[in-house]
Amino acid sequence: MACFKWIYSAVFLLLVVTLVSGCANGRLTAVTEHPALDYEMTGIPILFFGFGTSTPITPNLSLTAAHVAKTNYDKVIAYHPECDLALVESDNSVQSFSSLGLVYPNDKVQTFGMNFTGQVLRGDGAYHRDLMLIESKYFKACPASITDAPVQDGMSGGGVYNEANELVGIIAAVARKGDIRLLNGEQLPIERVSIFVALNFVRDWLDAQVQSYYGAQVYRLTWHDSKAQGQILADNH
Repeated sequence: MACFKWIYSAVFLLLVVTLVSGCANGRLTAVTEHPALDYEMTGIPILFFGFGTSTPITPNLSLTAAHVAKTNYDKVIAYHPECDLALVESDNSVQSFSSLGLVYPNDKVQTFGMNFTGQVLRGDGAYHRDLMLIESKYFKACPASITDAPVQDGMSGGGVYNEANELVGIIAAVARKGDIRLLNGEQLPIERVSIFVALNFVRDWLDAQVQSYYGAQVYRLTWHDSKAQGQILADNH
C-alpha cells in the first residue's frame, strides 16, 4: 500500500538499537485509566522469566511485538514478514477496542504498556518521523516510527495512541540517541528515541489477517483519519 504524503523517511546508520529492555528512557506515569492491554509472560519461568504487553484489537485477537510473541504463551496467528509485529489469539471478550488511526509529524502521542507487576505505565511525547534502520533486523525493510515518548522494560507490544485516542502503533524498541547518525552525520534533534511500528504501514497485512481469521463473519477493523478524512473503513459488523 502506498504511504500517505505526510509520511517521510530517510535511510540512516543506526549503531545501536535494542528491544525494549532495562530502565525507562524517560519519566513514565503509573495510570489506572488506559486503553485495553494484556500482560504477556515470556520465557520459561523456572529458568528465565520475561514479560511484555499485548494490545487487544478484536474480541479474539491482539497485536504485540514479534520478539514478545516468539517466547510468550499465546497462539500466534501471524508474524508480519518484515516488521517487529505479530497477531496473537487472546480472549478479549470483555475488552473495548480503540479505533485504528493515523499519526502526523509533531503530533502528541502517548505510549502505554505494563511493568513487571502488571501495572500500566504511560509515556507522553510526540511523534517525529519514520526512518529505515539499515543495520536493524526488524527495521531495515520496515519503517521505524520515532517518538520521544518514553518506554521501558515490559512495554514492548503495548500501544501508541494519537490525540484522538486512536491506536496508531505498537511499541517495539529503543535506541541510544548518541549512537544514531543520519547519513550526513547529524543526530536526531530529540531528547530520546523510542521506536514503534506504525499501523498504517501494515494496514493491508492486518486487514487480510483479520479477515482470514474470522472468515464468513466478515469482521472489519475500524480505521480513522481524525484530522483529514474522517472514517476510512466501515465500522466492525
